[in-house]
Amino acid sequence: MDTYSVVLAFHVISIATWMIMLVYLPKLFVYHITATHDAQAQIAVQESSLYKVGTIAMILSIKFGLILLYLNPYLLKSGGWLHLKLTLAACMVVYHFTCKKFITQFTKEGVSQNLLFFRVFRVIPEITTALIILLTIIKPF
Repeated sequence: MDTYSVVLAFHVISIATWMIMLVYLPKLFVYHITATHDAQAQIAVQESSLYKVGTIAMILSIKFGLILLYLNPYLLKSGGWLHLKLTLAACMVVYHFTCKKFITQFTKEGVSQNLLFFRVFRVIPEITTALIILLTIIKPF
């Protein structure tokens, strides 16, 4: 068992945890909009708790990813697929912080976006994750 494989395993585990949060949290936003006022408070607690766990997973994903690049700097020269993957990962970080913005809006004044917006918003991490996985396995360029 070499160091690279161990770090890679922890990288995949932390990414899986982070992506679970990014897929489920926007679903809670949909529930939040359609829930009664009493249920909205309970959903807000779930949103906040889930976001905290996801933030830890995101930080670990980034740290393990950087360690992987340190252990194997050749990856940066392996083709454009990695650069696109890293760009998509950066987009996921932006998405993550956008979710925090919505959590804050839900708890303070409410969101101006409608139910349809959040139904579309919630598929973004699913599509992005699929693209990242395809790029990582196929390495098309």
